[in-house]
Amino acid sequence: MGVSVCVIIALIFWYIKYNQKQSEKKKRSKMVQPVKCPLCQSSLYVGENLISKVYRPMNVPDQLMVVQGCPHCYPKCEPGVQRICPVCHKSVAQNQNLTARLFNKSLGKKHVHILGCSNCHKARSE
Repeated sequence: MGVSVCVIIALIFWYIKYNQKQSEKKKRSKMVQPVKCPLCQSSLYVGENLISKVYRPMNVPDQLMVVQGCPHCYPKCEPGVQRICPVCHKSVAQNQNLTARLFNKSLGKKHVHILGCSNCHKARSE
């Protein structure tokens, strides 16, 4: 009788620990890493979006995109925020922007590849 009670108590403790670990895993999976602005590296939280323009229809897998900034760096920079090109690492003025390619994946998130700023990435002459 005494051994069975000890086994039951041990199983109860194991079950409680198992449930705690599972709930911690769920909490960690729900924590979302904030997206960073490619110009000023400010964290963008829920409700904050990049200010950008996407060209061509939305049903193509690859689109041209112009990124003007985020609420922290466009239309006016917040104090202490600098707009830096992630490609050439030079300062980007308020009237300049980043050129990017937007890849629309059929499954999952969209992917953006920065090509450069108005200084380092010139449009092709056609």
